[in-house]
Amino acid sequence: MRLSEMLKTNAINLRLKSRTKRDTLVEMVELLETGHGFNSQGEILDRVMRREAMMTTGIGNGVAIPHGKARSVDRMAAACGVAPEGIDFESEDGQPTYLFVLFVSPENAATLHVRVLANISRLLKEETVRKALREAKSPEAFLTVLQSAESAYIP
Repeated sequence: MRLSEMLKTNAINLRLKSRTKRDTLVEMVELLETGHGFNSQGEILDRVMRREAMMTTGIGNGVAIPHGKARSVDRMAAACGVAPEGIDFESEDGQPTYLFVLFVSPENAATLHVRVLANISRLLKEETVRKALREAKSPEAFLTVLQSAESAYIP
């Protein structure tokens, strides 16, 4: 499954307002829940925060991929955000994080969850892709860039 298949334009925010790691996670989960019509009553945020406490999902190169599995989720879903000024997300490389891809999956989708994580990581290793996503002028443009990049880099 490709990221673009799990994403809706109303779950893309090109100007995140948060300035801290915790606030960014809250903002991203709210974006995901609103954009996809989930009402997890805090479960998604709890799962994402627990996962983040184990190890940062700030993978470096200005990218973070927070993720989790939840009982209240019946399908894979994603939200994407851009923080133009960057956020200290305790990234592996110690640099600010600008591009956030949050995704959740049902608890029983462990294999697919790992495959999706690998595909997102592979895609966002490409500097040209990261740059184009950060420079997108609208959620629709962001999604178009993402779909083109997936066609080029994801088998």
